[in-house]
Amino acid sequence: MSSIYLFDVDGTLTVAKQRIDPQFQKQFLKWAKQKEVYIVSGGTFERILNQVGLDILNATAGVFACMGNSFLQRRELVNESGFNEWELVYENKFVSPKNLTRRLDSVVAKSEFPIKTGRHHEERVGMVNFSIVGRNASQEQRQQYELWDAEKQERKDIVASLKKKYKSLDFVIGGAVSIDIFNSGNDKSQIIQRYFKETLEHNQIHFVGDRIPAPGNDHTLAVALRSHPNGMAHEVETWKDTAKLLKTEPFA
Repeated sequence: MSSIYLFDVDGTLTVAKQRIDPQFQKQFLKWAKQKEVYIVSGGTFERILNQVGLDILNATAGVFACMGNSFLQRRELVNESGFNEWELVYENKFVSPKNLTRRLDSVVAKSEFPIKTGRHHEERVGMVNFSIVGRNASQEQRQQYELWDAEKQERKDIVASLKKKYKSLDFVIGGAVSIDIFNSGNDKSQIIQRYFKETLEHNQIHFVGDRIPAPGNDHTLAVALRSHPNGMAHEVETWKDTAKLLKTEPFA
């Protein structure tokens, strides 16, 4: 039975929103040779590319971006610039409820966290990404919010509150500072039904993520895999844990 490997990005392959460690990048590329590897991230394809680099993307069999709401695979042909082209296989649409943006702005205004830098919600393919500190925040400001949220559990409270208000939407904690919002069912677990359903019957699928406990954005995919005898989910806290994991069975 063959093995297939799925990896989250933020907190799993990189520090959230940061580029991959150069030494770990070399280790991962060496490990990935002759293996079937996929990226499964809440980020956009462009952001994933910026974080892990083209060499790692070219070593994968595909990239599930925006919580699996878009799937891209590399073409075999090389374009005139010398780079491999990527083809969009599918993407989901997300139509935001009329008052959702207003509600999110209200949540930001009511938050007691003192630093708010703007660009608090961003529409992506099939989802909206939301954060209190805002996308204009520096890495230091993001780290301040991450520590503050770890103590106050603000994102968990926001998720619980919004779920009561919007029954047709799901809200999950993603990355270090954000919340992912999407139509119910359009989370990372959708990739099983859309792409791996038959494959899972004849192959072992391993998923590595840092947000596996609910309401993390890796939770539903981990649950879906663990409910099948051929599926496994491995929880890490940082990319350093992933680096160690690659040296152990069933990865080594």
